[in-house]
Amino acid sequence: MKARQSIFGSTVIALTLGLFAIAASAQTYPTRSVTLVVPFPPGGSTDVQARLVAKGLQEKLGKPVVVENKPGAAGSIGTRFVAASDPDGYTLLFASISSLVTEPVLNEKAGFDPLKDFAPISIVTDMPFLLVVNCASGAKSVSELIARARATAGTLNYSSWGYGSAGNLLAEMFKLANGNLKILQVPYKGEAPAVMALISGEVEMMFVTPVNMPHIESKRICPLAVTGPKRLDVLPNVPTFQELGIKNMEFQIWFGVVAPAGTPAPVLDKLQRDVAATVSTPEFAKATAALGVVNVGSSAATFSKRIRSDQELIANLAKNGNIRE
Repeated sequence: MKARQSIFGSTVIALTLGLFAIAASAQTYPTRSVTLVVPFPPGGSTDVQARLVAKGLQEKLGKPVVVENKPGAAGSIGTRFVAASDPDGYTLLFASISSLVTEPVLNEKAGFDPLKDFAPISIVTDMPFLLVVNCASGAKSVSELIARARATAGTLNYSSWGYGSAGNLLAEMFKLANGNLKILQVPYKGEAPAVMALISGEVEMMFVTPVNMPHIESKRICPLAVTGPKRLDVLPNVPTFQELGIKNMEFQIWFGVVAPAGTPAPVLDKLQRDVAATVSTPEFAKATAALGVVNVGSSAATFSKRIRSDQELIANLAKNGNIRE
């Protein structure tokens, strides 16, 4: 009996000491530099946003925050690296819906689960998409585009930057939202060549990010509608799909910060506050204005809910639409 009590007492002491250690480490966090992993090459929109977040976090944490690019396998290499890292708050992932959700839903060999292997911290930004056509030869409205698709029955096509890309996902959503329209995909090796295909007349439509505003301003491509809950400030005359009465077209790409699962709650709370504070600064807003993103700075709970809903959405698309890798 005494031996059992001794073992029980030792266990309680060990657990108590462990909790004290976690609390103490959270209070002193960070004591060294923090690495923010970007699972894509330098120079892209994801990388640019990550560096802005790293700059703000560094100022708030008082320690260096180093951006490390680990590209490859549609973001899986860098994502798996962070999932396997120590859950101590010193290795974080700057994730996007494409790397953290789309890839594991569409690829069984991705090697990670977004909610089991990671602790969400905060959504940083949302990026809406625009349905665009060639200004010279394209439809003048969404209703006209739908009528053309129905009249041509399978000869209308759209460009994307590959199966499983946001351009592919959104086009398939558009087709399903309008009675399963017959519109064919023509995949290209990147958003830029996909846009050039639309400009040259190789395809009739596509979904693009607001990064393509120069092509819109030069009247090479014309926007018909925007995803998301509201119109863009830079394109106030372009209606949302919701305004047009087309449901299930609110999809936007998000970018956010996550940590390995098991990271102490006090550390996650501190990071969430600091990331949200960074996103809310005028400096961050000014720096991201040219990217066409909507600054968010969400709670961890909101981020977790968003991941779950997007998992379900993409899984349903993969089942009912022309989505694969």
